[in-house]
Amino acid sequence: MQSTDPIDRFVEQMGLITQSDGGPRIAGRIFGLLLAEGRPFALNEMAERLKISKASASTNARLLLSAGMVQLVARPGDRQDYYEMGADPYGRMVDTISARMRRSAKQVLEAEALIPDSQGDAKRRVRELAIFYDRSADFFSTWAAHLDQSAADTDFGQQTETVPSHDR
Repeated sequence: MQSTDPIDRFVEQMGLITQSDGGPRIAGRIFGLLLAEGRPFALNEMAERLKISKASASTNARLLLSAGMVQLVARPGDRQDYYEMGADPYGRMVDTISARMRRSAKQVLEAEALIPDSQGDAKRRVRELAIFYDRSADFFSTWAAHLDQSAADTDFGQQTETVPSHDR
């Protein structure tokens, strides 16, 4: 049975979004929980809230930590690990997309190099794809820099922007 609590629904949606992007669903749920709640969580509290094992919470929290999406925090007198949102999770997302596009461009160029010149049309189309990936990586790098500048210029916690709908 699906929860009617809007925060729980958001947490589950983040899990599905992360899964559709090729990441672990539990990592997305952890990210959603930390984002929505806006406070640090100990692993056991996180596991209980998400109804997952502590080992799974630990594995996925460490994955998010290594990606810079979350950070470890300590509480005086408490030996537990606590996780909270990282300093720039959105910029890290964009950096990840840019790096993925850059890797794709490189792989496509390597494939293009193997296509003989006698298959010029195929070679050209494959090169166009590599250029698309490379330009997309440049775009996302520029966007990440824009996000960094926006973070420096504004307080994201107080910023309210309307998110445009792109439904067609």
